Amino acid sequence: MDLHGLLVDLIVNTESSMEGRCSLTRQEIFVLGWLIFYTSDRKYSDLLRECKLTPEQAQAALEGLLELDLLRTR
Repeated sequence: MDLHGLLVDLIVNTESSMEGRCSLTRQEIFVLGWLIFYTSDRKYSDLLRECKLTPEQAQAALEGLLELDLLRTR
């Protein structure tokens, strides 16, 4: 997954339901909040710095949010 280009194309799926799902991880919550706050001009380096995540943690969080259908690509 190319995270650098993907950040610009991600949108929050406001119609997703958390019913019957497990809780989000700390990293997923940080990333989701960051994506909600920054709706444009997203930079991967900013995500890592502001969420205080390693590249591996950020990738796992993004993949988890996509898998849960909380994020979608445009």
